[in-house]
Amino acid sequence: MNTMYNRLGRLGRITELLRERNGASIRDLAREFTVSEMTIRRDLEKLREDNIISLVHGAAIYKSYNLDLEKGVNISEKERIGKAAAKRIQMDDTIIIDIGTTTEHLARHIPRNFSISALCFTMNSLAELYKKNVKSFIIGGGAFHPDTQLFESPETIELIRRTRATKFFVSTAGINRKLELTTVNFYEVAVKQTCIQHADQKFLLADSTKFDKVKPAYFGHLNDIDAVITDSGISEEWVRILENMGIEVEIV
Repeated sequence: MNTMYNRLGRLGRITELLRERNGASIRDLAREFTVSEMTIRRDLEKLREDNIISLVHGAAIYKSYNLDLEKGVNISEKERIGKAAAKRIQMDDTIIIDIGTTTEHLARHIPRNFSISALCFTMNSLAELYKKNVKSFIIGGGAFHPDTQLFESPETIELIRRTRATKFFVSTAGINRKLELTTVNFYEVAVKQTCIQHADQKFLLADSTKFDKVKPAYFGHLNDIDAVITDSGISEEWVRILENMGIEVEIV
């Protein structure tokens, strides 16, 4: 095992290892990463606080993200955010809809028979788009991840690269001033980064509980984002931080 990890990198590798093995003992993790058990305990405590793992009897167990369970969290806030985001879409736009439950609410609020093109790569957003009869939608395929309903493949990445989107509606699991935009699963990173690179405007859809959170997988800078759509739980400090960076903040 390569021992040259900073803490964030080690947290990410621990998360991936626990996900692959379903769990591991503190002793085995300390040996694998060539650090003390106290260091591993601190790392695991951070992952437990972020609701990524459970700690039981000297061992850590991975708690997989489940999109169906996440749908029941902050429903009214996500509904308002999705509805406001849908109003940002104009006739003849080409949009990309990111993974997540808040972006699903966006898809749900797109008007029927709207003259837009939409690219998505998740089952939940696809199901909503199918009902809308938009001018055209593009589907990224590949290996299916049931926990996030994401289709992942090199072909999806290439499809995104060939698409020139006017707007990308981004989701995130964590927003931190220093560590910026993060998500739970490393397999999401390439998709998100490619979308950011190939879209003109980027709208971050994030309920206020995502602020000051850090998840294992980094995918983008805050200054990649043009506008944040969030709920009234966002702090005044965060509004100032974002606006000082030139990022529009819409509170719904």
